[in-house]
Amino acid sequence: MTARMKTIAMGVTLIVTSGMLFAADEVQHPCAQLRNDTERLACYDQAFGKPAAAAAAAAAAPNEQFGFTEKELARSTGQSAASAAPESVTAAITSVVRRHDGKFVVALDNAQVWAQSEFNSQADVEIGDSVTVRRGALGSYLLVTKGKIGTRVKRVK
Repeated sequence: MTARMKTIAMGVTLIVTSGMLFAADEVQHPCAQLRNDTERLACYDQAFGKPAAAAAAAAAAPNEQFGFTEKELARSTGQSAASAAPESVTAAITSVVRRHDGKFVVALDNAQVWAQSEFNSQADVEIGDSVTVRRGALGSYLLVTKGKIGTRVKRVK
């Protein structure tokens, strides 16, 4: 057998072998057959385990996720909002910053940061005050002061 024939034979063997590998790749995992996204993800998680980041995000307390929109949560954690998210969070103010437009930004002792989003509010806050942030209408959030005065806020952090 000449060197040229050996090269051709090796090439044919390589093509046949790669074709077998390609055919093996076409065999799908049983989870791929599931049409429902949630069921398919659960199947893959059960078969291969959850990625560390997803497991950590799923284990996060619902209070840590409170105040973020579903899009913001999906962007930062890769998951949607927990359906069992609380309706409100109560915490003490650790810092208050007044912006140039008169609105305030408060940091709470649970590591959340909220910015006032409405003008002409009578809400007054000070460091140490206990406040409650609750869900408002149409996806908004309302910070209720110790004097029971509410003002619309948006979660910053």
